[in-house]
Amino acid sequence: MRRSTEWTIRATYITSALFGVTSLCYVETTGEVYTKPLVTIYSALANIGMLVLVPHFLRFDYYSPSLPIQINSLMFVLKAASSIVTVIINWTKREVFVKTLNDLASIRLKFIRRWPLSEKIKQIYDKTLRRKLLLGFMSMVGIMLGSIEYVQLELKLKSFYMIVAAVIVGIIVNMVMLNYFLSITNLNVIVWAINEELEKIMQATHQLWNLRIIGQIEPGALITQCCKLSADLDELAVTQHYLHLLGNRINRMYDIQTACVLIMVYLNNMLALYACYPTKQKTEILNEYSNWSMTLLPFMMMLYYIDLALFIKGMNNFEESFMATAKLLKERQIFYPALDMRLEESFKNFSLQLAKFPVEMKLVGLFKFDRSMAFSIFGSTISNAIVLIQYDYKNNSDE
Repeated sequence: MRRSTEWTIRATYITSALFGVTSLCYVETTGEVYTKPLVTIYSALANIGMLVLVPHFLRFDYYSPSLPIQINSLMFVLKAASSIVTVIINWTKREVFVKTLNDLASIRLKFIRRWPLSEKIKQIYDKTLRRKLLLGFMSMVGIMLGSIEYVQLELKLKSFYMIVAAVIVGIIVNMVMLNYFLSITNLNVIVWAINEELEKIMQATHQLWNLRIIGQIEPGALITQCCKLSADLDELAVTQHYLHLLGNRINRMYDIQTACVLIMVYLNNMLALYACYPTKQKTEILNEYSNWSMTLLPFMMMLYYIDLALFIKGMNNFEESFMATAKLLKERQIFYPALDMRLEESFKNFSLQLAKFPVEMKLVGLFKFDRSMAFSIFGSTISNAIVLIQYDYKNNSDE
């Protein structure tokens, strides 16, 4: 792993602990997590400080005739609700977090000792993490800077400490999603390695079959090689199934926050489309903000959508990686006569396992999330935004 990637992972953990998103400590060399009284006390105090801001949410003008103000208020409330949910889950499911993350670290170390990661996999892993975490931090900084004036105007906060606390509440969900992305990517990298090892086994099987056909391998050596390949294939199948179950556990840990993020994406898309529509009301709202906020806004939105695209891609990688395993087994060349019955049985069992336990990512256990759903969100945003803009324009005929 490159040093820059290690720094971004370290920065993610330190920021998470500083904002009270996590109350756990971790070992950098192994990835194992554990609890520590001092970190636990600090996290509890940070979470209590966050809950103090809840009464201030009543200051929002929820009945404002302005559509942008209503959408912005709803988005901020969703961020605050996600933060509160994060606090509740962190303390009620603390043992689940520890066990799940330690199980992930254990299976990762065990797999890498048995099958060291190739340079190709390491480069993809480094690039994926480094790019997402860096853009995630840049996006959070942009959101924090852009939220300062909004918090002052809408929440009517004057105290510097209250303003900072309110801004931090607005990015807690982003910090949670960085932790989720880090966990699911550490799982995905093992699935990528399994697919790579599966390809090697299939190539070795093809070579053995050719050697047997031309009579350049002894029966005893052939059986020995086939038994070794069969044992490796069975071990890969067991690891793959355990990763499937572990991935479901990780997704359940973050599914409520992920659902809130997707709702906020929907609202943010609608707000962005509304901003493109020239109205007198929009001009009056923008005049309340300073020039530096207006200058920052386009860059913040650009970083937000790039970061969002990387996050959605990371979520989809979980399902697509398992689908790639099934595709490899489906397209496997069938040899006749069979090379070895035990090896053929291992291939068959692996295929049946994937068919019996299909991988699906569901939000809150109800809605299946995949690439098509991501496109549907953006598609429905456009149609609904047009309707809302027309409605808003009709009810503000003085513009």
